[in-house]
Amino acid sequence: MKHLEKYIDHTLLKPAAGIADIEQLCKEAKEHGFYAVCVNSRFVPVAKKALEGSDVKIASVIGFPLGAMSTAAKVFETENSCENGAEEIDMVMEYGLLKEGHKQAVFDDIKAVVDAAAKYGAIVKVILETGALTDGEIVDACKLSEEAGAAFVKTSTGFGEGGATVHAVELMRKSVGPNVKVKASGGIRDRETALAMIEAGADRIGASAGIAICTVPEGEEENDPFEKEGPKNILVLNGSPKMSGNTAALVDAFCRGAQEAGHTVHVFNVANLNVHPCTDCQYCFDHAGECVLQDDMKRIMPHLYADDVIVFATPVYFYGFSAQIKTVLDRMICMQPSKMTVKGSILLSPYGDTDTTVPKPMIAMYKAFTGYIGWKNLGIVTAENCMDPGDIQGHRALAEAEALGKNL
Repeated sequence: MKHLEKYIDHTLLKPAAGIADIEQLCKEAKEHGFYAVCVNSRFVPVAKKALEGSDVKIASVIGFPLGAMSTAAKVFETENSCENGAEEIDMVMEYGLLKEGHKQAVFDDIKAVVDAAAKYGAIVKVILETGALTDGEIVDACKLSEEAGAAFVKTSTGFGEGGATVHAVELMRKSVGPNVKVKASGGIRDRETALAMIEAGADRIGASAGIAICTVPEGEEENDPFEKEGPKNILVLNGSPKMSGNTAALVDAFCRGAQEAGHTVHVFNVANLNVHPCTDCQYCFDHAGECVLQDDMKRIMPHLYADDVIVFATPVYFYGFSAQIKTVLDRMICMQPSKMTVKGSILLSPYGDTDTTVPKPMIAMYKAFTGYIGWKNLGIVTAENCMDPGDIQGHRALAEAEALGKNL
């Protein structure tokens, strides 16, 4: 399980909240490392300014808390929020229409918001208000949300009929495919309840009590698998087409340290594998993560459900990953995160330039990808001025990579 704080959308949606309250919310989110803040759309610019330079994302609620306003109003609020800096949109579904059986209208409403957010690269979470729905209606709402392209289904506003329940989260998890996530929100005020929601299948927790939730009770230890001793299984993906180049040297150094510490390492030279690009056929969505393409990706995927750590090793290609690594990342769309045993990730990357800002776009993409999956970043090692094979010899990055492997 990823660190508990990375499940938290630190939330303040009370009507009486002011600018100072939102600034304090953002300060707390940065201090405690929460995944995101969730605010009313009026305060997105405030959050954007307060969170500048941090990794904390901004979620804006839309059509909140009733969901009963026009679709055009929701689209406008979505676009305005995204223009002001929102990266995630938590929209309230028109659950009154769903209860009357107007499924097409509900779908159209969600789809319009999803399409509006997509223009800005933002994702959408659909708030179902599960306390007002029957089990059958919850299933229908999940299906409609998934078909409309939502990234999450979410339990409650916290202002409606009841909050999140373990039963609702379990039902929602079963009702959507592996690429749609579940957010539990509404009435989650303590660590025990949050952990129960995660155990039931929640990928995110919306709460105003994030600090209390993430505070370990006195006398107890936090359940962090990377602070426990013992050997680990490590999947290493080398994305360089040069089998004896600088990337390979970094991989060798890392593996040497890891094996010395007693860990087991599984190395795949991706350039030598037959891995086809994802065709976006979405077969995996309806077949429990199974991919229709029959190639060497079948050799890699089992390690995501058996190993503990994944290592991406790649030279910097035009400020990004090599094509070999990017192809593998795209094929990971069929992953089922709730079943994965991999909990942490590492990036190893040499590059030919002396400008140390060159790998920053790639590092940002690495953090975005692993953060979305929920993997803890265990380390990044870059090596500048390594253009030709052998340039890395004697480079400080080799010692850093070896130490990283040894100290896992």
